[in-house]
Amino acid sequence: MYSELLERFSSLPPQLGVGSLDIKTYQKAGEAIAAGDVPYRDFFIEYPPGSLPFFVPPALLSESRQTYAIFFTSEMALVLVATLVLTALTARAMGRVWPVPAVVFAAGAIMLYPVAVSRYDAVVALTLAAAAALAVRGSSPANVAAWASLGLGAAAKLVPVLAAPALALLSGWKGAVRGAAVFAAVVAAFFAPALLLGGEGFARSFSYHADRGLQLESLAASALMKLGYLEGVSFEFGAIDVLGRGVTYWSSMSMFVTVALLIVTAAVMLRERSLGRLGVGQFPRFAAAFLLAFILGSKVLSPQYVVWLLPLVPLCAGGLWSIGASALFLATCWVTTQVFPTHYEELIRLEPPAVNLLVERNLLLVILWGLMLVLPPESIPKTRPKKASP
Repeated sequence: MYSELLERFSSLPPQLGVGSLDIKTYQKAGEAIAAGDVPYRDFFIEYPPGSLPFFVPPALLSESRQTYAIFFTSEMALVLVATLVLTALTARAMGRVWPVPAVVFAAGAIMLYPVAVSRYDAVVALTLAAAAALAVRGSSPANVAAWASLGLGAAAKLVPVLAAPALALLSGWKGAVRGAAVFAAVVAAFFAPALLLGGEGFARSFSYHADRGLQLESLAASALMKLGYLEGVSFEFGAIDVLGRGVTYWSSMSMFVTVALLIVTAAVMLRERSLGRLGVGQFPRFAAAFLLAFILGSKVLSPQYVVWLLPLVPLCAGGLWSIGASALFLATCWVTTQVFPTHYEELIRLEPPAVNLLVERNLLLVILWGLMLVLPPESIPKTRPKKASP
């Protein structure tokens, strides 16, 4: 997987690979920090402070954009290798045939090659994988460590906080309170210095995302495209946003739709708990469901968001349900790459074949979210299987 990812990345055209806007941003931040500049105060960056440690090492080892890209993508590929190992170990702990989730993970990562190593979302996948590996063990120390892992992920890109409700409901009241305190402490260890040193610049990194428009690949944008309501696109905030009828309304409604989907997901999990069918083995399933709820409701749906699901969906179920969910997920990965970058230029021009591909990808995500909610509890171990006595 490591070599295949790097080989495929090297085959990308410069504007998608070495010269991509994301890698330029990471390099600029890494070099500025290496030169002694203070993030948010001396230069603006849109990412949370937990991401910065991953931008600096490639900057220390490189002198050009080309070499920075080589070191950064190698770093992210290694992060994905570690995530793959954790996914396999989690499958073993759950009593699963571990090569199946491992193969699904590797295949999905390779299918997502245009974004798998050129973005730092592999870090999010790693922290989610670590949380899952610890959560399924069911012990109190492992549970606390799982909360710490989510804290590290949230410090890097916020979104792992979406897995916190799943972990909280599996932790029990005392475990959830203790875990939430650990989570908050880890996040504060990154955010407090950034706030003290970066001040207004740090606060602006959050408002930057709040001010974004309706992004081209979002679920709402794809629906408006299919209805013929869109008139064109614009480039703002480093992304392609759409213009036309209904755009302002659905952009403003994004937060409410996201909250509604998260509430539905939480309600299903609470029902499973009330019926006594909720066990630690269901953490990957509901963590994936919460992430999918956010992805579907958000006004921004970048292709790298699918990377977050790599360590979770392959572990969401056992038996035939696992095969079905994995097949659906791999189809989602494949169509995601067909949308970006294969047919992205046509999508920007709102051409019907590309629009249809986007609609298909987003429908696959909707179906995947629905599947996470209806999986039969008997297909998911409630506790870690005990080893037989010698």
